[in-house]
Amino acid sequence: MNDRAALYALAEHGPLSRVELEHAIGLSKPAAAELLRRLEQAQLVRQDGHKESSGPGPNARLWTVNELAGHAVGIDVISSSVDVAVADLSGRVIAERKVLSRGSGPDPVVPLRRAVVDAAKVRGLTLDDIDRAVVGISGSIDPVTGFLGYADHMPRWHGFNVPHRLADALGMPVTVENDVNLVATDELLHGRARGYTDVLLLWMSSGVAAAVVVDGRLHRGWRGAAGEIDFAPLDFNGRRVTELIDNHGVLELAADHGVRAGRAGTLVRRAVAAVAGESERGGDPEGFLAELAARVAQAVVIPVSLLDPQLVLLGGEIGVAGGDRLADRVADRLHRLIAHRPEVRPATGRDHAVRHGAVEAAVRQLQEAVFG
Repeated sequence: MNDRAALYALAEHGPLSRVELEHAIGLSKPAAAELLRRLEQAQLVRQDGHKESSGPGPNARLWTVNELAGHAVGIDVISSSVDVAVADLSGRVIAERKVLSRGSGPDPVVPLRRAVVDAAKVRGLTLDDIDRAVVGISGSIDPVTGFLGYADHMPRWHGFNVPHRLADALGMPVTVENDVNLVATDELLHGRARGYTDVLLLWMSSGVAAAVVVDGRLHRGWRGAAGEIDFAPLDFNGRRVTELIDNHGVLELAADHGVRAGRAGTLVRRAVAAVAGESERGGDPEGFLAELAARVAQAVVIPVSLLDPQLVLLGGEIGVAGGDRLADRVADRLHRLIAHRPEVRPATGRDHAVRHGAVEAAVRQLQEAVFG
């Protein structure tokens, strides 16, 4: 237990001196010294320089986790590409690789494996040197069959047990996670959801989906499909969510209000700037944002009523582009519909958020395995 506590403390706060480690996990001086000797012998920690002494004594040695004691890989899979990042035991990304997979043959696992091999090769590693993988993919994996569902746009990934097939191809334990869940993981650790325990993340881009965090943990549901709201009908003539707040639906709505642009995210961003007086108005940007906010509020009203989250995050290309102005309008409409009063904010919108979340999850699994 002390070894495990020390390794986690070094991974999170290191490098640390022996005295700092004693204070971090509550050990005596002899116990800390013996612990470090034992962990160094097991090649789980290493010395990492010195800390200058404030008195006449010698400088204190600093200790950190031996980052070479294990490696993990996070992978973002979309219909046209595979985005890979290899990380060491400390969580530092040491290699990246992105390959196009569209049109590369009927088997989508082949380009994925090649991308991982190529990324590892950058640092002189092979698949045998990587211990864990987390793969983010659009849709949901059935925990019983391993089949991918809610992903008609990814036909090459249908009809087989995805986690088992990837584990066989890569030769390591593989977890396959919904991509929006991994975005929520990234937001919890590094984004606008930090410090919150109950969060609903609405993803609006080429598709629509949600991620649910309850008591600080992702909620996946009985068959792994929690958050797959894209087929739910809304009170707009019974139209589906995807027809109203995905890229295509937003472009149609903007055209109705005389607001035009090439991409939905660009369009929303321009409408926000026009309403703020930062650019010239074209059409009715205020009316467009108001109706878009009404649609978004209608999309989340039932999940918010059921879950009572502290925070609703608007993510994806559309949610991030809308910023605080769209989020404030959604909050106003939502608070009129129900007694719940969750905070509504735009997501951070970090580049490679799915891959970041996959790396974080993979490193966490790796540390649990290595640290005991």
